[in-house]
Amino acid sequence: MILNSFIIIPLLTHILNTKEVSIYLTVLQILNLICTLSFDWIAKAVLRFYEKYDLQDKQSRFLSTVFWLSIVFYSIVLVLYFLTKDLLTSKLAFSQFIFTLTILLVIPCGIRQALYQILRTKNRYMLYTGSIILYQLLFIAGFLAIVNIFPNASSLILSMILAIVIIDIYIYYSLHLQNQIKPIIDKRILTESLKYALPLVITSLCYWALFHTPRLLFQSHAQYLNSAVYGISWTLATNALSPAASLFMFVNFPVIIKNFEHKRNIKPYVTSVIQIYSFILLPFLCGICFFASDIVKIMLPPQYSSAAIFLPIFAIMIFSHEMMKMLNIKYHLKNNTYIETFLGIIIVSVFFVVSSRILIHSPVLGAWIMLITEFGLILTNIIVRFQNLNFIDYKKVIKTISFLILTNILCCLISNIAFQDTNNLVCIIKLIAYFLMTYTIQYALRKRILF
Repeated sequence: MILNSFIIIPLLTHILNTKEVSIYLTVLQILNLICTLSFDWIAKAVLRFYEKYDLQDKQSRFLSTVFWLSIVFYSIVLVLYFLTKDLLTSKLAFSQFIFTLTILLVIPCGIRQALYQILRTKNRYMLYTGSIILYQLLFIAGFLAIVNIFPNASSLILSMILAIVIIDIYIYYSLHLQNQIKPIIDKRILTESLKYALPLVITSLCYWALFHTPRLLFQSHAQYLNSAVYGISWTLATNALSPAASLFMFVNFPVIIKNFEHKRNIKPYVTSVIQIYSFILLPFLCGICFFASDIVKIMLPPQYSSAAIFLPIFAIMIFSHEMMKMLNIKYHLKNNTYIETFLGIIIVSVFFVVSSRILIHSPVLGAWIMLITEFGLILTNIIVRFQNLNFIDYKKVIKTISFLILTNILCCLISNIAFQDTNNLVCIIKLIAYFLMTYTIQYALRKRILF
C-alpha cells in the first residue's frame, strides 16, 4: 500500500485526467461499500471465532458455514447493486464496462478479506506482509502492461482484479484450505456469527458514510476536481498509515482475544499496544501534517495542489480511526457489537445534519467537520465502559502521545531551519532528515516514552 501511495497515485495523476482519476477513486468507494455489506463483516466473524472452533476441531464446519453465508449475502448485495445501475452510470459517470468490472472485483476482494482474517488467527504475519507487497508489485506491473490497451480507469481496475486473484490463490494454497470448504451449514455457528457480525454491517456502513459521502456528492455534481482531490488526499494518507496499523492490529488482536478467553489481565498488554502503535506511527502522521505542501509538490501535478490542505486532516482521521479499533475491541470481547453500532448511527447522523449544506460549497470546512465527527466517535467510545473490562491506562497513553508530539514538533523545526530551499531534492532530504532525527530521539528515549 505504501508503494501505491508513492508510485501508483502519482503515476495515475500524471497519466489520467481529473475526471478519470475521480471515476477510478469513486469505483474504489463503491467497491468498499459492496465489500462492507457482503464480505467484510463475515471476515471479522472469522477473526473472532476461528480459534474457538479450531480448538473444538470444527474448523471445517466453521469455514464452510461462513463461506456459504458469504455467498448468500454477496448475491443479495449484487442484486441491489444492479438495481442502482442507472444511478451509478448517470450520476457518477460510470461506464457500462466499469460497472461490470466493479462487480467482478468484489469477489476476489471479499475472499482476500476472509483469508487475511485466517492469517491473523494463525499469526502468519510474514505471509500477510509478503502478500501485500506482492499485490502492489503485481498491480503496478499489470497497470503498466495494459494501460495502452484499456485506457483510463478501466486499466487500473483490471490490474487490481488480476493482482488480487493471484494473491487469493497464493494464500489459499499456502494455508492448505482446499479441502476445508464443504456443503455444510452449522445452525449454531450460523446463529453465533450473525448475532456477532450483523451489527458490524451497520457500524461499518456508518463509518463508510462518514469517510466517503463527500466524494460521492462532488462526483454526482460533476465537481470532478474536488472529488479527485478528496480521493487522492484520502488514498495517500490511508496508504501511508494503514499498512503499519493493519499489521500491528493483525499481530495483536488474536493475542488479546486469546488472553481474554483465558481470563487473563489484558490491561497492561492493551495499554502497551496503543503506546507502541503511537510510537511507530505518530512520526508518519506528524511528517504528513508538517510537510504536506512538500509532499504534494513532489508527488502530484499542480492542479492537485489543494491536496496539501486535506492531506493532514485525513491523515489525523485515519490515525485516530485505526486507534479507535483498539479502543473498541471491548465490544468484540463482550460480543456486544450492537453498542458500537448504536453510537456510530447517532454520531454520523449528527454529521449529516450539520454538513449536508456545507460540503458542496465549502470542501475545506466539510473536511474539518469530518475530523470533528471522528473525534466525537472516539470520545464517546472512551466514555462507554464495561464492568470488569477497564483495559486501558489512559494516563500512560496520554503521556506517551504528548511526549511524542513534542519530539516531532522539535524535529520538524530543526529540519525546516536546516533545509530552507524549496526544490524537490532538498524537500526529500528534509523529510529523510526529519524521520531519522525523530526515530533516533524516540529510540534513545524509548524507556521514558513507553514506561
